[in-house]
Amino acid sequence: MAPNVRAEETPLPNGETKDIDLEITNAKMRAESGSKSKWSIKADISYNGGNLEEPFGEVRPNYAGVSSQDNSTSIAGTVAVAYRWSVADTLRAGTGILVLTPFHNTWEELTNSSGVRKTDISNPYLEYSRAMRIGGFQNIFDTYYMQYTQSAYTEANYVGLYDINHTVLYKFEPTEWELGLVTDLSYIFFSDGKDPTDTLTNPVNGRTDYTIGLYPFVEYAFNGRYSFRTVFRFLTFDHYRYDDPWTFYRQLYTQSVGLGIAITRDVYLYPNIQFAPEHLSPERTNVGLNTTINIF
Repeated sequence: MAPNVRAEETPLPNGETKDIDLEITNAKMRAESGSKSKWSIKADISYNGGNLEEPFGEVRPNYAGVSSQDNSTSIAGTVAVAYRWSVADTLRAGTGILVLTPFHNTWEELTNSSGVRKTDISNPYLEYSRAMRIGGFQNIFDTYYMQYTQSAYTEANYVGLYDINHTVLYKFEPTEWELGLVTDLSYIFFSDGKDPTDTLTNPVNGRTDYTIGLYPFVEYAFNGRYSFRTVFRFLTFDHYRYDDPWTFYRQLYTQSVGLGIAITRDVYLYPNIQFAPEHLSPERTNVGLNTTINIF
């Protein structure tokens, strides 16, 4: 069997070789760009925990005031097979995974398919991403389509979600401070029509169909492994299906603060605390652990 050739070893037309890590130096963005191998597995898994008082409890406080949010703590994320078809470009095919109240389940709750079940593997997706440096700015462009197969969504007439995401980061040399911006646009497809006169009798028509988010963030690298990171989510706008195309509602301002940990080039952890500055108190916080893991 031929060895798993790493993309940075691919010869360029001028006979040189190129390593994406020479362009993407931020630890989190390197892990997000995926393994440098031609074939690999990528997992983005998060623990969505309780508050500072009960981080491993069953309830995740709805600190952001999102009415549709499930208040169960969970382990959730995606697992995908990745193919790096050039130094900068990667294709992925994967699925979502979900475990509700992960520290409070019985075996029957995890495996029962006819009653209450706390695990789910659903919502397959296809993804394309490109990592690159433009001038002094590190960039990752990412787009994907996800098909809803989880019953909680299909029964509510959800069909699929299309998302476009772009991360740009600038490092202030010679310091270790970095400033970035994530821009995200998502659109949800539904199987039913929308009727602005029927929002009371049919709540599905009152749900969000597309969302625009601008998320500035700041990082400071203590060394090659540890960094301080905070994300400001004060520019998130939802559009409801029954409104005119240019009517948006701004979500509550929220923020996360945490420690970035680069275990290796391909494994990155971000333990963090999330809160709404307008309603800051220990019981109205969320704790979390976001992980990006590339295998092979």
